[in-house]
Parts: sequence; structure tokens; C-alpha cells
Amino acid sequence: MKGRHVLAGGIVAASAVVICIIALSLHAKAAAPNSFSLVVTPSPIVATANPGQTTQLQLKILNNGTQTENLQIQPRSFSVSNTTGQINISDASPLGVTNWISFSAPKFTIAVGQWFTENIRLAVPKDAGFSYSFALVINRQANPQPTQSGRLIKAALAVFTLLNINQHGATRQLSVSSFSVSKHIYEWLPATFTIKFKNTGNSIVQPSGNIFIQRTAAAKTPINVLPANAGGGYILPGTVRLFNSSWSNGFPVYQTVTTSAGASQQHLTWNWSKLSSFRIGHYTADLVAVYNNGLQDVPIQAQVSFWVIPWKILIVVAIVGLLLLFGLWSLVRGVIRMFRRHSKPHRHKNR
Repeated sequence: MKGRHVLAGGIVAASAVVICIIALSLHAKAAAPNSFSLVVTPSPIVATANPGQTTQLQLKILNNGTQTENLQIQPRSFSVSNTTGQINISDASPLGVTNWISFSAPKFTIAVGQWFTENIRLAVPKDAGFSYSFALVINRQANPQPTQSGRLIKAALAVFTLLNINQHGATRQLSVSSFSVSKHIYEWLPATFTIKFKNTGNSIVQPSGNIFIQRTAAAKTPINVLPANAGGGYILPGTVRLFNSSWSNGFPVYQTVTTSAGASQQHLTWNWSKLSSFRIGHYTADLVAVYNNGLQDVPIQAQVSFWVIPWKILIVVAIVGLLLLFGLWSLVRGVIRMFRRHSKPHRHKNR
């Protein structure tokens, strides 16, 4: 019965990229010039509501800046790119939500170091859809003065609200669009894997699972296990979300180093304590993920293979090996010549 109830209601709505950016923290912080700094909890706001009923939500806001703030809160729509994952928050109100969302204090004032509780009222109509995702944008009531450069900087904080409606007819279905590796041949680790999940249902789906790194697909014991969705991200209906996972347990391994100029560079790190993790040869990555369709967990699988070939070291080893073989061959040949020279019979001339 519990599974049917979940199927009817769907899963708590969430944005794929929103969760990746925000859901790992219980608090969200925004900072901008003019000492604008807010802390909010919870972030994101996730809730389940029933059609034809009213739901109350709370958002707590802390003024972590250095001056009293006169603020306002407004719902705004946002979109997520299926190709880049970029979030775009618009100035428009979210469709289908504006008429039944209200705030206890649309405009409010918070002193420095003080908390303010915003009560959010959702009067959900009976004909509401399955889920809604929108942003609650908190900014100053009055625009700040332009900076010395003549630019006008507007500070704002967006709290993503993820609402599921406990409506009948919800379906959840997920597939793996692709499972790929950034290269088919690596000199050194890390190897980066990209999973594209596609939600073909009408409710939010949260996949989970692992990537098993093995020598062969038939191997019983994996070399390493990587999380497929470490952040617990959700996927909205009709959208595609990308999950990246990196295998860096090797010797040596490339690490990203930030220079003094702020640029990122790849630096090969030799941690001799991990000498036993020297990687060479063919490897297979098996993706094993599951999602709940409302009745049971449904497994989905994919596989990709790649090579790790430290060709520079192999060239050096080959050269050293050839030199050793040449030296050994020269030594053996010299010994053979000496042995032949001493083993020949001496001839004596008669006088």
C-alpha cells in the first residue's frame, strides 16, 4: 500500500541541477557587495501537498551582513538546460503557482544578526498538476546606488522550492540515455565517467547506484566502487540530467592545481604510498543504478570499457630493456669469443 501511495503522489519534486548545487547543504548563503549576506534554511524547500488543501511552509532567514536589510520575497520561474545543466532564473512568475501561493510578509526587515521566519501558504487547487518547481527570490526592496564604475549591482538569493502534488495518475520511468568515459585511452588516471539519465515519466525520479571498476565484465570482485549519484539528485519529468564520477585511485595520478593567477592546471602527483595502485591495461566500468517506480526498485545497467596505458614509462622501460639486452648480448658474445680463443689447440713449429 505504501508503494501505491508513493506512486500516486510521485516523489518530492526537485531540479536536477538545483540539487547538485544546493541539496548537499542544509543552508544556502548569498554574498554580494554592500555587505549583503543572507543565510536561509531549509534550502531547497521540499514538500508534498494534497490537491484541494492548504499547506503551510516555513523559511527562516538570517541577516549575516553588517547592516539592517529591507527585503522582499517573490516567486520566480526558472529553467534548466538539458545540454549544459545551466540554471536560468527569469523575472516572470511561475505558471500555475502564482495564484495559490502567498507569504505572511512579502516585505520585511531584518536587523543584523537576527532571524526572520517567513510563512508560505500554498492553497493547492484540486486540478493541480503532479509537481512544481520554482524559485523564491529574496532581494532588497530598493535598488542600491551604482558603484564607482557606474555599474548597478543587485544582490539577491534564490531559494529553490520543490513541490510535489499528491495527485492520482503519477508515473515514474527512468532510462540511461548514455554512459560514457571521457577518453578511451588514458595515460594516467583519473578517468571521468558521465551518466545521462532521462526521465520519461510525469513524476520526479531519484536514481541511486554505483559504478564498478573491474578488469573484465565477468570479474567477481571490483577494483573500486564509485557513486553514481553522490548528491542524491532528482530528475524532473521530460528532462535529462548528467552525473559525473571520477576514478582517481591510481599511481601516479593527475590532480587539478590552481595557480596563483587563478588558472587550473593538471599536475602529475607521485604518491609512493600508493605504488600498489599502479594502473595499466584494459578496464571495464559497469553502471548499476536503481529507481523506485512506486511499487518496487527497478534496476538499470550500462557498461563502458577503456584502457590505461602509461606509454611514456613503457617507452623508457623498453629502451632500458633493450640496452640491458644489448649489454648482455655483448657480454655473452665476448665470453664466447674468449672461450673459443683459449680452446683452440696450439701449433708447434719443428726446428
